[in-house]
Amino acid sequence: MTIQSEIQAVLDAHGDGWTLGPFLILMGLERIDGGEVESTAWMWAPANQPAWLIDGLLAAAERMRENAD
Repeated sequence: MTIQSEIQAVLDAHGDGWTLGPFLILMGLERIDGGEVESTAWMWAPANQPAWLIDGLLAAAERMRENAD
């Protein structure tokens, strides 16, 4: 199984007809190191996905965040 097929399986199970297109995974990661909590942002996109698509997805996420209730 690939990340793409796993995401599509979740979409299929939800039953609303969406198909996975270009995507970007962006997560916050945390770890405890020497009693201190460290955090960082991490992102991953398919290797063959153009940078302009990644930039567009990040821009769309920012617009969604700005317009959230």
